[in-house]
Amino acid sequence: MLQFGGKFLMMLVIIGLLSIYLFLFRKKIFYNNKMLLLIAVIFIFEGLLMYFAFTAQTTLPVQYLVLVPVASMILTIVFDSRVAFQSTVAIALMVGAMKGNDFGAAFTALSAGALAVYTVRDIKNRTQIFRSLVFIFLGYAVATLAVSFQRGEDAPTILADFSLIAVNSVLSPIITFGLLIFFEKVFSIATDLTLLELSDFNQPLLRELSQKAPGTFHNSIIVGTLAEKAAEAVGANSILARVGAYYHDIGKTLKPEYFIENTMESNKSKHEWLPPDISVQMVMSHVTEGIELGRKYHLPQRILDFIPMHHGTTLVAYFYGKALKRPFATGDVSEGDYRYEGPRPRSKETAIVMLADSVEAATRSLPEKSMGNIVSMIDAIVKSRYEEGQLDETNLTFGDLTRIKENFLAVLSGIYHKRIEYPVQKSAPPDDRPQAENEIPEPVEALSQQELDELAPPTRPRPKKKTRKAHRAKSTKPPRRK
Repeated sequence: MLQFGGKFLMMLVIIGLLSIYLFLFRKKIFYNNKMLLLIAVIFIFEGLLMYFAFTAQTTLPVQYLVLVPVASMILTIVFDSRVAFQSTVAIALMVGAMKGNDFGAAFTALSAGALAVYTVRDIKNRTQIFRSLVFIFLGYAVATLAVSFQRGEDAPTILADFSLIAVNSVLSPIITFGLLIFFEKVFSIATDLTLLELSDFNQPLLRELSQKAPGTFHNSIIVGTLAEKAAEAVGANSILARVGAYYHDIGKTLKPEYFIENTMESNKSKHEWLPPDISVQMVMSHVTEGIELGRKYHLPQRILDFIPMHHGTTLVAYFYGKALKRPFATGDVSEGDYRYEGPRPRSKETAIVMLADSVEAATRSLPEKSMGNIVSMIDAIVKSRYEEGQLDETNLTFGDLTRIKENFLAVLSGIYHKRIEYPVQKSAPPDDRPQAENEIPEPVEALSQQELDELAPPTRPRPKKKTRKAHRAKSTKPPRRK
């Protein structure tokens, strides 16, 4: 009874230390009951494996049947490598405690689990999980050899250890693959793997957007580039920011002709024949329609949040100003009718996409896209969103906003860089400036036929063809003098 109580107390201490870590360094996880439940389920899974392994009446090294790498890989993919490593240390200590304070069992479990963490740290697709098989085996094998040599174990014992290590190495990636899908569905989690899959332009929603609203699709790609760069600079989830930007305007696929980026310059806007109160409803409806469309295609909630939050509660100023300028406009024009319903951004990623979307649209509308104009526009938009209170529910600092503006400028300066001006052909002086690699020259102004004739090199007059008579006359010898 005392032995059981001692083990139970050790488990409480281990779990308590992990909880302190989450409270101090991962408050978002600590205060999220769903995430805590997921971690608890993983620990219960590992605890059941320990119970069945250590209560079995066998002489085999059953500590290798506790699939510690499964927990390590799932926690790395769902959270991050630091949370996964701390949890791996806790599970390894639990393995050693359950096996009678066996340091060797804890050491081997920790070695294999740590390697498993780093093999899936930068995972790009699900099949990479199976790459960890080799590293799990190496982690267990090297640690087992070290412990066996220290204890002076014989070859048959080491071979028995290696046989169960091989079983663990094969089973761990397979079970991880299956459990990851299970956790994503049950807990509605969008891991980085899910986000990378959603970033594929062959996804049905993105294909539909590119076909029905090509202008919106192109703008979303630019916004995604801006958001990803800025998110990296402020320590936010750059993958989430980029993918959220791809889907933030999917509602425009239903009525693309009501948005300027999807209309040809020669076509008049449909809003010219609509009153502003109807126009603003058509424009703002893309938010609600986008959410419905995203739910229809089972987009995760983390992506759906970008659809309303990238507008927040901002004012559709163009149509509001148009409504105030109507001849019969009175005080019944309510500003609230021309504001998006929100909510305002609640994370760094959604706030960055809000700023990136506004900056991209405003920069595109500049008649002269010089660097000075772009800098002024970026500063004005970020200042406006801050003063409106759209960023109040995010934890962006002034330093973050400065870095965001700097990275926006870096991306936009690459998009709207100044090109080399090529002279017109008819007055082309020699240009000694170096030409950029793969630079496409500007179209040459067409020249008139008279100008082409003047530029043509002078031609020599062709000699006249001799006739037979002339030839005979020339060849006839003069008469001899007598």
